[in-house]
Amino acid sequence: MYYIPFTDELISEAGQLLSKRHLLDREILPVLPIECENENYATTAVKTIWSKPNSGGIAAIEDGKLIGYLIGQKIENPLRDRHVWINLGGHAISCKSSVELYRDLYSEASQQWVDEGYFNHFALIPASQPEILHSWFRLGFGFEQTHALLSLLDREFPLPLSIPDVEIRLASPEDRSLVEDIANIIRTHQNKAPVFGYSLRDDPQDLRKGYAGLLDDHDVDFWIALKDGRIVSFQGYFPLDKSKVNLNVPDRCVELGVAGTLDQCRGQGLNYALTLHGLAHAKEKGYVYCMTDWRETNLQSSRYWPRQGFLPVSYRVSRLIDSRITSVKE
Repeated sequence: MYYIPFTDELISEAGQLLSKRHLLDREILPVLPIECENENYATTAVKTIWSKPNSGGIAAIEDGKLIGYLIGQKIENPLRDRHVWINLGGHAISCKSSVELYRDLYSEASQQWVDEGYFNHFALIPASQPEILHSWFRLGFGFEQTHALLSLLDREFPLPLSIPDVEIRLASPEDRSLVEDIANIIRTHQNKAPVFGYSLRDDPQDLRKGYAGLLDDHDVDFWIALKDGRIVSFQGYFPLDKSKVNLNVPDRCVELGVAGTLDQCRGQGLNYALTLHGLAHAKEKGYVYCMTDWRETNLQSSRYWPRQGFLPVSYRVSRLIDSRITSVKE
């Protein structure tokens, strides 16, 4: 076995590896979209990732055939600085290969990234095969984000669910000022222990206008729980774009994209009530699946959403390399 830089000529073989990996993923998690089992679809996924600016990769060759690949995109932005992003379709190995191959592929690819000053590395990993995830842990990566799906097909929602002195309903444009007042809840919570999630300090007025603008989008369902004339909890449901290649998103899937509760109002069943109303409404609209995601360091979210039946389908793992390594001399 030997390693070579990933090239255009390897895209088709990479698509074959990816489609076979996804087939195994779906055997364990049938909620995943079936399309990527098709080699043409998987090949398109690889081609899309490879065509992104500043993408590079490594390929493992054995007996003249591709048995594994890893593609990373070098990105620089204010949120994550200089970093490498490895998409869910940016890696796969032969079913006959040991997961140790992932570690070897990363070893081959990462030296150049570090030499070029890209010290933050992020990878999206399928949740269905723990041995793959463990191989990334052994490379120094750790949990950051979980992406999860819930099937609405066989779910029944015990409605109406009411809470004394609390009104639960869809927000309307008339609620604009109330929605603006809760725009900062999620960011404030994520800034605290144990998440310590850095967020760009956007203009507060822009953030307020962004939330209020959701009320003008007829495709968005923004559920609110009101008590004493103010919003104490909320959830936002968004349609997902299936026109783009995505290994996580099945047909007729809605995204639960934002949810928050005032700290002083936790423990009253507000989020649970909103969840029942929101999911029941989504099912009535014809959605079959719901997707959401959470930070693993967010204690509330990482405990609550799995209890509601959401199944992890992929994880984002991250590694921060000490930049002082570049000053070490041989």
